[in-house]
Amino acid sequence: MAKEKHEIYDEQDKRLGRLILKVLGIVAIVSGLVGPFIYLLNANWGRELGTLAVICLGPKGRTAGGQWLALLKTLGLSILILGYFVIVLKLLG
Repeated sequence: MAKEKHEIYDEQDKRLGRLILKVLGIVAIVSGLVGPFIYLLNANWGRELGTLAVICLGPKGRTAGGQWLALLKTLGLSILILGYFVIVLKLLG
């Protein structure tokens, strides 16, 4: 009986975790797309939105290649988002 309760809680926790990751992904995509435009109005907020996008879209939990691979993926993602910021700001600024 006790093991069944733990399995139910584990399944509920998995569903909640997946929902949270989906919401964070949506928030990260929106903040990454809107960030350069906010940067034109308030530079600090624009940088914060870019940082939020990198953190939320980066690797989560354990990765197959270890910490160095996760670090390289995060670095590549941050360069990609920074490039997007520069392109948008050059076109609008």
